[in-house]
Amino acid sequence: MWVKPEEVLLANALWVTERANPYFVLQRRKGHGGGGITGLLVGTLDTVLDSKKQPYRILHCTPSSEISYTIAEAGSKKEIFQDWEWLEQNLMETLAAFEAEEDAMEFVKCKIESLVASVCSARQLDVEDEETSDFKAAMGRFCKLFNMPTEEKLVNYYSCSYWKGKVPRQGWLYLSVNHACFYSFLMGKEAKLIIRWTDVTKLERGTNRLFPESINISTRDTQFSFSMFVHIEETFRIMEQLANYAMKCLMSDETFEADVSFNNASTQIKKKRKMSYLKRDLDARARSEAYRSIFRLPANEKLDGDVECTLWTPYNKQHVWGRIYISSHYLCFASRVKSLVAIVIPMREISVVEKTGMSSGNVLPNSLLVTTKGKINYLFANMPDRKLVLEKISDFLSRQPTVDKMTFEAEKDMVDSNLTKPGQPTIELEPALFKRFMRRGSDDISAKEAVKENLWQIHFAEYGRGICMYRTHKTHELILRGVPDIYRGEIWMLYSGAINEMSTHPGYYQSIVEQSIGKYTIASDEIERDLHRSLPEHPAFQTDIGIDALRRVLTAYAWRNPNIGYCQAMNIVTSVLLLYASEEETFWLLVALCERLLPDYYNTKVVGALIDQGVFEELVQQYMPSLYQKLDQLGLITMVSLSWFLTLFLSVIPFDSAVNIMDCFFFDGAKVMFQVALAVIDAVSEELLNIKDDGSAMTILSRYLESIKNHDATAPPSMDEKDNKKAKVDVSELVQDGYRNFGMITNQQVDKLRLKHRLKVVQTIEDSTMKNVIRSVMADTVLKGKDLQEVYLVFKEEYLSSNFWRTSQQAVDVSAEKYDPSRPYYEQYKVDYDQFKTLFLALSPWSAGYHAETMALRMFRLLDGNLDNMVNFKEFAWCMGALCKADLPAKMRLLYRLHLPPSLLPSDVIESEELESPEADPSKKSTSGSVPIIANPGVSHTAHPQPPGSLDLPGGSVDSLLSPDSPSDAPSVMLERSVSETTSATSSDNNSKDGSTARKGSIGSGARYDGSRDSKLDLVHLPRMNQEQFIQLWKTLYDMFQEHSEEQSLYHSIATVGTLLLQIGEVGKQFYLKSEKSTNSNTEPEGFMVGSMDSEVDTKPSVDTEPAVEADLADDASKMAGKPESSNQTAVINESAIDKCDIKSEDSNDIKIQDEINSKNLDTDNKPVQEITEEIKSLGVKDVQDTQSAKSSQLSSQPMKSSDSKQSISSSSGIPKTDSDWSITFEQFLASILTEPPLVNFFENPVDIQDAIEKFRNRRLMVKQSSFVGTPPSI
Repeated sequence: MWVKPEEVLLANALWVTERANPYFVLQRRKGHGGGGITGLLVGTLDTVLDSKKQPYRILHCTPSSEISYTIAEAGSKKEIFQDWEWLEQNLMETLAAFEAEEDAMEFVKCKIESLVASVCSARQLDVEDEETSDFKAAMGRFCKLFNMPTEEKLVNYYSCSYWKGKVPRQGWLYLSVNHACFYSFLMGKEAKLIIRWTDVTKLERGTNRLFPESINISTRDTQFSFSMFVHIEETFRIMEQLANYAMKCLMSDETFEADVSFNNASTQIKKKRKMSYLKRDLDARARSEAYRSIFRLPANEKLDGDVECTLWTPYNKQHVWGRIYISSHYLCFASRVKSLVAIVIPMREISVVEKTGMSSGNVLPNSLLVTTKGKINYLFANMPDRKLVLEKISDFLSRQPTVDKMTFEAEKDMVDSNLTKPGQPTIELEPALFKRFMRRGSDDISAKEAVKENLWQIHFAEYGRGICMYRTHKTHELILRGVPDIYRGEIWMLYSGAINEMSTHPGYYQSIVEQSIGKYTIASDEIERDLHRSLPEHPAFQTDIGIDALRRVLTAYAWRNPNIGYCQAMNIVTSVLLLYASEEETFWLLVALCERLLPDYYNTKVVGALIDQGVFEELVQQYMPSLYQKLDQLGLITMVSLSWFLTLFLSVIPFDSAVNIMDCFFFDGAKVMFQVALAVIDAVSEELLNIKDDGSAMTILSRYLESIKNHDATAPPSMDEKDNKKAKVDVSELVQDGYRNFGMITNQQVDKLRLKHRLKVVQTIEDSTMKNVIRSVMADTVLKGKDLQEVYLVFKEEYLSSNFWRTSQQAVDVSAEKYDPSRPYYEQYKVDYDQFKTLFLALSPWSAGYHAETMALRMFRLLDGNLDNMVNFKEFAWCMGALCKADLPAKMRLLYRLHLPPSLLPSDVIESEELESPEADPSKKSTSGSVPIIANPGVSHTAHPQPPGSLDLPGGSVDSLLSPDSPSDAPSVMLERSVSETTSATSSDNNSKDGSTARKGSIGSGARYDGSRDSKLDLVHLPRMNQEQFIQLWKTLYDMFQEHSEEQSLYHSIATVGTLLLQIGEVGKQFYLKSEKSTNSNTEPEGFMVGSMDSEVDTKPSVDTEPAVEADLADDASKMAGKPESSNQTAVINESAIDKCDIKSEDSNDIKIQDEINSKNLDTDNKPVQEITEEIKSLGVKDVQDTQSAKSSQLSSQPMKSSDSKQSISSSSGIPKTDSDWSITFEQFLASILTEPPLVNFFENPVDIQDAIEKFRNRRLMVKQSSFVGTPPSI
């Protein structure tokens, strides 16, 4: 690749010359491709110095000059040789014609610069606002180094040092959406680190003696320290954002999605910055959040851009410098001097935007005049990008909905007048309740209220009224004195931003009230229980007027936002809102409070309030360290702050005093709560320092809070206030003390502290949830202690990871269920088939073969008891416990059930036979007779080619199987289950004396999982297994033992047990049919006798069928064991042939054995394996096995030709036919397995599941170091 010529002084330092001529030199970096100590030193030097040198380069030099110029670089020898050949073919002859070396050098430089310019211009034509090539290369390295999928998006990467013990390792820190990853390659050793953001418990900037600037990341088990950052502020800010999003995802099950809608015009004007799209997205989100917080805008408003300008303020006739902010629905201005002036102009209020020229008296360059529908003019000047701003505003105005302007009062009157509709009950929305109930009769109080009303009227006349008014420090002074009752609701609506949401959603509250009337929700009972506890001392809530209004508001909000629903503190806050605002205004104030001003405060876990507890503790420690030590010992801060913040002090201070605090809260935001709380503690600090127990501290605080009084209150006094003659504390003085002593606390500081404490609070909640989940499933699984905890953690990790990288939604939407408080803990996380398959293949000891995915699908069908295509943690824990820790009978029971409906469907057998048929599709025929070749044994199961006999998924997609709405050509699991249940019922009628008993004994429906009954399951309840199911079972067993240390002995045991069970099933069939015949002759009418006889004739044992089935099983065994097929087939077929010849002589003995096994109830749950084995031997199974072994040894010296064996197992259709009347019971299967010690040892040995979990977690770190031998990867 041609590069702009750069001067090189030391041409041979760390470089080796490969080719040279009088004008050019081709060099290779020392150590590249050669290995050794030189390569390690050079690679280490490049990594530490952050010098991303390509391994090959071409220098231009002249014979007499000592200065060289780099003109080409490449990462491979092929690329650099192409450039070298071009130089020799096109420039060498021309350069020889120059007489002066300086002219030749200038010619080469100009030629190379022209080549570079042409390449760059061609690239710029195809690239528009994309990541730089360097960043794309870094993203590729990130995915390769850490085995990340392409869905894991990289945000940015930074050079830093990771402190491993006391030794720093220089490398690169990659920050992606879900992980923080570190990679280092020094002195031939590489270091890797992967940290999930969902595992982070603490994130802070630290200091040490050597490097004062460092970042510490803490998880539950480890702390990681990084230092030597070039841009530590930017790095830490991105870390905070990503960790914060991860915590929100844990609480809400939402995922991070890149915002493609934010405008990028400002970045296009500036020089192109080397950052990712996600980095710009995060920066834009942070700016938009700050923008919404400052101006109290709706949650979906996104900042488009801002520019510096001046605003003409008519009340003092000055030009104020500040910045104008533009978004799709609002035009805002904030002065440079904090709180000097600010305005919010909704686009819906703007009528005209125009340029203004320079007048003769005043010079106003680049001015812009904005006129509202209320005939108010706003003049902006000194705007450098006036044309662009005008275009933006005009564009946004053109997108506004065409809705007629409605004033605040007119809109309210319209909603009230249209409440009644035909056929619906009359709903009368209440105005502010204070208007309906009496005030105090004191002339003094009335005079104070009148003075405040007059001051506000003057303020409105001077600064405007409504959403577009000038917001100045004068407004703040009036609010500190107290807002008159008549204006309180309007002020709350204005400064909380609720007026914007109500104006843009006319009639919304009315419609939602109509929808929720008479409807039962999860929150309905709690709301009804708390209605009469809400401000009971006020007359408004001693009647149905206030109670009905409160019920409607709370029910409507629970209907609107089921994620929050209802929290007990909401009734107290809403009741006070209803006193000063209308019913609809109260609803929108509640929306603003729960969703913007106090986020996450009122959900089921009150996460926001718990976070603010931690923030308050840190503020107390910062401003009152001596008092903090005392209160922390008593645990007082956490004891009192939750009720203070949840109710905005309404539960601890008389409401007529607390409304003054609410006035300041709606104007200044959350910082007011912390200022007032600190002022309260500071006021009684001397008394608190002398207390000895928490009871005394609570008494002191309660006495002080009860003494707070509002001297300007107009509400009727309560009985307690009349009896209390103690000295009062004026609430206005308390609020002013908070501003005066703790005014340095800002909302930005509070937000930063919230980010810090959110990690700790959310992780504490997650730990508590884990304990509850584990406690709820302990009785249903054999996993205990650390094993169960690790299984839960890996189950949750896979659930979260799959949600992060999911390209489609889950099969079933469970959003309506997750708000149910009665929902079991283990239902919190559910996985679909794709997620379950990943976990099963990684953790199950039965997933070693080619058919592991088929086993996973059958296990998923078994566990999915409620047919929702999801598996919860209780079901998954039971499955892992049964596979890894259960005893042998329990494992055999599970394996047996996996080959019965609903786990094994008739379509599975049909698809398997089609794949193995010689007459099948030619594309499949080539693989039907051989085991597929695995290209890379280290690849996961999902990367293996599909072997013969594996599950053929319709349409190539698992979703088509699991979706209940699958197309007709891809029948879903739901449809196949209904067919399988019918088939199972028919099979049970044919194979059991009492088919109903077999179905009732099944776990759930169709032998489905039911953890409550599985531990003491009666074995006789399991249905009989037919020959098709038996063949699939034996294929599973052959597949299970691959790469096992005892592989050969296990295959031999399986062949022996399989032959034994085939004989038992054949012998037992005659007895079973005779018993069925006698039963049918006694119960069926005469008209059915013919059919019964025909059935008996048709189902006589066929000598041709059994050898074919045995040969089929032996063929599978020979493939798995790697032996020639003919020898195994010969042995099995010869054994079967002699067995069939002697079947008459053995009939009486085998029928006796069958009868005794079926009649005797083996209690395998409560007996050790040795006792079970002895009991089975006593029933005569040992004799059959010994006879079989003897016959096998006699025939070992009589080989059969391979052609004969193939001919004997072939039928006219090419597929071995199975006997529909052949069947075995679970007792026979278990008894036969117990006769083979290798099988007993294999299934008896418990599996350490923690090793499998550790390997699964570290799979992204398993990259062979040998791939980087010689030269480290280019970072």
